[in-house]
Amino acid sequence: MSVETRRGTMTDTLQAPDVGAPRLAAYNARRIGFAAGVAAAAIMLLAIVLLRLLSGVMSLPEVVAEGLLMLLPGVLFSAVLDSLQHAAKPLFYLAVGIGILIVGGLFGRWYADRPGWGQVLRLVLGVWLVFGIGVYTILGAGLFGQHLQAGVLWHAVSLLIVIGVFGIALYHAYAALVHRALPSEPDHTRRLLLRNAAVGIVATVGAGSLWRLLSGEGASTFAAPPVASGTGALSAATPNPPPFDLKGLATEVTPAADFYTVSKNFIDPAVAVGGWRLKIGGLVDRPMELTYEQLTALPASEGYYTLMCISNEIGGDLWGNAYWRGVKLKYLLEQAGVHADAFKAVFSAADDYRDSVKLERALHPDALLAWEMNGEALKKEHGFPARLLIPGIYGMKNVKWLNGINIVADDFRGFWQNQGWDDAAPYQTESRIDVPRFRESIPVGPLSLAGVAYAGDRGIQSVEVSTDGGRTWQPAEVKPGLSPYSWQLWRADVQVDRSAKDVRVRATDGQGHPQTREVNPPFPSGATGYHTVTIAVA
Repeated sequence: MSVETRRGTMTDTLQAPDVGAPRLAAYNARRIGFAAGVAAAAIMLLAIVLLRLLSGVMSLPEVVAEGLLMLLPGVLFSAVLDSLQHAAKPLFYLAVGIGILIVGGLFGRWYADRPGWGQVLRLVLGVWLVFGIGVYTILGAGLFGQHLQAGVLWHAVSLLIVIGVFGIALYHAYAALVHRALPSEPDHTRRLLLRNAAVGIVATVGAGSLWRLLSGEGASTFAAPPVASGTGALSAATPNPPPFDLKGLATEVTPAADFYTVSKNFIDPAVAVGGWRLKIGGLVDRPMELTYEQLTALPASEGYYTLMCISNEIGGDLWGNAYWRGVKLKYLLEQAGVHADAFKAVFSAADDYRDSVKLERALHPDALLAWEMNGEALKKEHGFPARLLIPGIYGMKNVKWLNGINIVADDFRGFWQNQGWDDAAPYQTESRIDVPRFRESIPVGPLSLAGVAYAGDRGIQSVEVSTDGGRTWQPAEVKPGLSPYSWQLWRADVQVDRSAKDVRVRATDGQGHPQTREVNPPFPSGATGYHTVTIAVA
């Protein structure tokens, strides 16, 4: 054998040994398949977002995210929420999105074993059935989303469309990556890519638009401006009266733009007036269905109500006070004729959120179904077209985007209660220091403290402050609330010297019960403890 032949054999052996050639080819194919799967999953996510925006219906990532939240222990969820605060929801949905990309990559590896349209068809149908029958059911959405408001037909079709987009994208992404790796291989997919991309876009846009049209959501989102009630309510721009006009103290009426918002959604629903209906059913004599116009024509009531999120930390900003207008919930339920054996009212929202209260809470004489906030129609983020305001209980019970009230005889547990959060959810007594701010430099001498206090429908009897670590307490001046259900401003003028390291506050509710000193996290019944602000006295 010649030297040249030996050199050729040695070179071939170093580049690709015969025994390893098939394995190396399979490895490269699967690696390319994984990359193609990730790219296809990214395209699918874009189609999901587009379909979500067009239809306004809960999407695959949202079903997965909510299902995982339901399976997550409440203690763990609360710990994550406490640590990440406002970043928790975006990071959670980002994690779900990354998970979808990884799963897409794994499907791409499987596709690479036998690439072609036959494999695409098997993949699409298999994933569609597994998710629709298995994953959706495990996550609580039911068979192809049967427990969700849009129903089986929409979720089955929309799921097939987005998984179909994944399959088409996977085919073309894999072919493109193979052609890039092996330029000698001809690429016959470019014309087919344009055709299939057009099919995917038409299916996605068409399905979303058709659903919005058939569900009556094509009308304008907002109604005509409401007629002014003429009650002389305080404007949100009205400054606090003396002596509560300190800079940094929350205004007594919170502007809608500054009012806290919390929801479980990645994209909050944009409910259109034309397709919206409020349905009242279950254990009632006269089931009702009201349009927005019919609802707002009912006898209106108005008043100041404070809302606070149960996940609010001590000293947090997830609470606010506004002037609301709507119809009394008791009036509606009396018109429907609630049965004597009814136990709870279950409230459903356009985002598939549900919660419940015992019937006596629903029949509270001042429970309000509001359509107006601070003299204007509700903003989308605050629950347009209608939301609940039930005195005495945390915000999670005061359902936004309300579209259904079902009276039941059983003990229904809602979205958060299935995680372990308190079902009764009465407000804890809370007080907050707004002035001074954390680590603010304070000169020796007089110091003005100010903040807000709230105890739900129990009201606030007194507020006290301490500048010596809680050894002694001084009374604060407390402004009467704008209503029995609104927070109250307080102010205290004290003397501080260099020994003062912090200031703290505590309140006593209208029934004489002092604020809980023991520090507890928000889970499961709302945070407790005294708000303390560190200061630097110079």
